[in-house]
Amino acid sequence: MLRTLILALTLLTLSAAAFAQDIIIDNGGAGYTQLTGTWTAGSSSGFHGSGYVYASSAASATATVEWRPTIPASGSYEVAVWYVSGANRANNAPFVVTHAGGTSNVSVNQQLNGSTWRVLGTYNFSAGTAGRVLLSNNANPSVVIADAVRFRPVTPAADEFRGVWVSRFEWPSTTPSVWKNNIDTIMANAKAGSFNTVLIQMRGDTTTLYPSPNEPLSSLIALGAGDDPLRYALDAGHALGLKVHCYFNTHVCSAAFASTHQSWLIADSSGTPQSAVVDGYWWLAPGHPDVQQYLREQVMYLVNTYPDLDGIHFDRIRNPEPQYSHDSVSQARRLGGANPGALNFDDWTSDQITRWLRDVYAHVHSVNPTLQLSAAPLGLYAASAYPGYSTGYYYGKPRHQDAKAWLAAGAIDWIAPQCYWPDGGSKPDFSDLVPDWLASANGRHIYPGMSATGDGSATETINEITAARNLGAPGTTVWSYGAANSYNFWSALAAGVYSQPASPPALSWLTNPTKAIVYGYVTNFATGLPVTDAWITRSGSTYTALSAKDGFYCWLELTPGSYTLNASHSGTGMAARQVLNLAAGEVRRVDLALAGPGTAVALEFIGAPLTAQEGQTFNLVARVVDNTGALVTSGSYNLALNASGPGTLLGLASGTTVNGAFTFSVAYGAAGAVTLTVSDLGGQLTPANVGVTISAAPSGGGGDGGGGGCSTEESSGLAWLGALALLWGAMALPLTRRFVTGQLMQPRP
Repeated sequence: MLRTLILALTLLTLSAAAFAQDIIIDNGGAGYTQLTGTWTAGSSSGFHGSGYVYASSAASATATVEWRPTIPASGSYEVAVWYVSGANRANNAPFVVTHAGGTSNVSVNQQLNGSTWRVLGTYNFSAGTAGRVLLSNNANPSVVIADAVRFRPVTPAADEFRGVWVSRFEWPSTTPSVWKNNIDTIMANAKAGSFNTVLIQMRGDTTTLYPSPNEPLSSLIALGAGDDPLRYALDAGHALGLKVHCYFNTHVCSAAFASTHQSWLIADSSGTPQSAVVDGYWWLAPGHPDVQQYLREQVMYLVNTYPDLDGIHFDRIRNPEPQYSHDSVSQARRLGGANPGALNFDDWTSDQITRWLRDVYAHVHSVNPTLQLSAAPLGLYAASAYPGYSTGYYYGKPRHQDAKAWLAAGAIDWIAPQCYWPDGGSKPDFSDLVPDWLASANGRHIYPGMSATGDGSATETINEITAARNLGAPGTTVWSYGAANSYNFWSALAAGVYSQPASPPALSWLTNPTKAIVYGYVTNFATGLPVTDAWITRSGSTYTALSAKDGFYCWLELTPGSYTLNASHSGTGMAARQVLNLAAGEVRRVDLALAGPGTAVALEFIGAPLTAQEGQTFNLVARVVDNTGALVTSGSYNLALNASGPGTLLGLASGTTVNGAFTFSVAYGAAGAVTLTVSDLGGQLTPANVGVTISAAPSGGGGDGGGGGCSTEESSGLAWLGALALLWGAMALPLTRRFVTGQLMQPRP
């Protein structure tokens, strides 16, 4: 027995040692093959090993080579290529990686960043020779370079967010080939440095760095025919396994926009509108309904246009100074019908940003339930949060940026507070700020922001990453790419704190939600027009939602179940609606039409079942109600029942109301969650919907109930060997400032 264990330990050790070695295949070496076409030996310096070869570019592939490794053990490997860069190289050399999960195409700009390892990505490979890297010459002029490929075994670290901000002054150009090269280099460097998320700025004000039908293109960039920088960045980042978030400034605008939207601008305590830039920008009033709707429309354009976008990251989501915004529209709303809590000026203005975020969160997740919404609030929340801190620092809450309220409302997925000070010396201290933010997370994530600007090296950032880990933060974010590049973070961090790659943490409330969202639009039933500032309450809550300029309203963080909604607006009317059987993870639309009592305005279900069996008939009663929820028996309406789910609705799914009601008798043909919606074919009544969980029909099969085929002795032996392997792994693992007085850095774009 002892000899067997020793042999097993030896085999584990040898296997791990083999697994831990890089596999490098040079051109001309074992595993390298010229498959087709003509490849000529090159003469430039900077090659790996014994030299390199090149092939002339062509419209279609006429020359191909491959690097085919012998993988010693199945697992995850980082694949990197070496080439000699030059002005005549293709800027889109097409590498194809064949791995256990299929194939991945990666385009490499061989004009830049040569004579070093350029990471293509990290992939799973099976043991043996099934994997390979292929390069062909179907690329832009003039030549493609084939040199060496490295396969490096990877043991991923625990999940950790590793983000880097890229400002709009660090990548755009008025020459399209330059900004494309810049994006390629940024993504390659982030990957090489074991970062996993790039927050690239695509909107600095009311101009954009992507083509938009709503806003003009920024003067910082020029586009060629068909160009889309955000699309390009998404493709480049995703090809390397990086997450890409669109960094988006919210409450600021261009001078041109300000000149044509003066009523939207912030105003000081005397009501005087902004007439010159403040803190480097023209600012939009957060309590103005037109501003709120306009900004949400720009966000939704991104959501609808880029379905693979990983996230949208907000900045400048505040007022520049405490005395703003006393603009006339915001003041009239606060003192009139848009202040359910009778809040004072500061609290109301802060709450307007929180309410905007609530609406954005619901609207976004009605389209893309897994897209992440985040923000970069100022690192200092309020003086009261940090004992002994001066009230003169640049705090966020006095500037109507209540990021703790955003977290508490479930209106944001994570924040990266700008904690831009080192530990030691004069206050503030990084390690004073981070614990307060972590304590306010409310189940969301905090990825403290660190500024590398002015550091001179990566040392301070490394210290702050370590401090954040020790404090329990699930990740960090670096400001910004330019400084990180100057101090070569890609090598410095990868050699230490980021020595192993890591995936961003999963956000369980998105991937496995336990709460639900209700949203919809409030309209005037008589005119069909949206109603602004209607008050919407729900059973079980003292909070009052407000409808936006377009009538949009929402409720977040709802526990699964049934609710009653009540809406009202002075001079327009009221509405009451039932929300039945709301399920975890559901984002349900419930529209509200306001009218006087006695007018038929909506449909609602009564007696709807929570569950039913696949193929089993059940009844659903739909009735016509007025704005108070009372039955309206007059008139008749042709109704139709539709289902949204994995199967087919069977049975009686249409009919005409009698005395204000109709009973559907239906069955559903597949197991799973289904949403049933009843609508008036005449379009007069607001539809109703209900969620029903359909269970699978019982099967007639069965087993003998016997045990497995392994003996107790064999099972014990395997368990002992598994424990030994874990023990060996545990034993082997160790072997294998900027601001003197605490003022926030203002130049951040």
